[in-house]
Amino acid sequence: MKKLLSVFVTLLLVLVLAGCSGSKETLYVLNWGEYMDMDLVAQFEDEFNVKVVYDEVGSNEEMEVRIKSATTKYDIVFPSDFMVDKLRQQGLLNEIDFDLLPALDEVSIMDDAKAMYENEAYAPYMVPYFWGTIGILYNIDTVDEADLTGWDIMFEPNDYKVGMYDSARDSAAAAFMYLGYNVNTNVASEIDEAEAAMINAGFDLYAEENLKKLVITENLDLALVYSGDYLDEYYAADEEGTRINFNYFVPDITNIWIDSFVIPTISENVELAHEFINFFLGFDVATANAEYVGYCPVIQEVFDLLATDEYGYNIENYYPFPEGTNRVMYRFISDERFNRLNQLLSAAKSSN
Repeated sequence: MKKLLSVFVTLLLVLVLAGCSGSKETLYVLNWGEYMDMDLVAQFEDEFNVKVVYDEVGSNEEMEVRIKSATTKYDIVFPSDFMVDKLRQQGLLNEIDFDLLPALDEVSIMDDAKAMYENEAYAPYMVPYFWGTIGILYNIDTVDEADLTGWDIMFEPNDYKVGMYDSARDSAAAAFMYLGYNVNTNVASEIDEAEAAMINAGFDLYAEENLKKLVITENLDLALVYSGDYLDEYYAADEEGTRINFNYFVPDITNIWIDSFVIPTISENVELAHEFINFFLGFDVATANAEYVGYCPVIQEVFDLLATDEYGYNIENYYPFPEGTNRVMYRFISDERFNRLNQLLSAAKSSN
């Protein structure tokens, strides 16, 4: 009888604990891969007695699809600037309640980063996370650095093996900047010129993530990449103690990307979403997260600490907006323009 009672009490305790666990608030997060320190996510769960369901994607477009499908009611998503604009135009984002972010009273967003988006229509819908550039990764053993004068090295005849990022948005932006046009141009003749420039360039390869590895292994001499691609490889080589045979050249004019926290309208836990954002804005957490991610933080106090000899982030191209350079940010213009850029990329690839 005692044994049966003991079994009953144990079973009852398990059911009670399961019920308690099931009653926890749940926050659904959608982010890029390896773009947040999961130990900090666990810390947030402990401090707020909540559960975080954390999913990863590989593109802005996939984020958009996930939000629209609403299969999972995501509370926090991390799109890039142009996608924030697109989602806002589609009525898919909640405005941020900045009164619920007291951490912003203790830290400040970098002036140069804020200047890129503060006058945009989508500014009330986002809190910046990390920022960087697009540029040219090159192999220092095969590329003469004297040839690195601008975007012309990718588009004008030379003996280098050149890789282009397989993205209509990024490849077109490089072509526009080579031609001296704004990355957000919607002038038909300028888009036509960019298409011709890409066709004439005859890139050796169109790819995405693997471009950086191909440059390092000398299968390509140079390629269009994101600053994060360069930094990832730099940190890996530095940690392993291997020779760094590559570098990252950023022309004086290039695109700035800013990834941000946003709260989709499908969110069922908006208040907790603000708590999550506020948690990651706190100085100690933001510093630990920036050390984990390795990209340039948007919080001034965190940058000032990390970009020092002591912390080792005072490396070239860590800061995306050096004095005397020109930076522009993508905007979402229209579906028609996006379709036209896809046509541009298809024409360039089929001409190879």
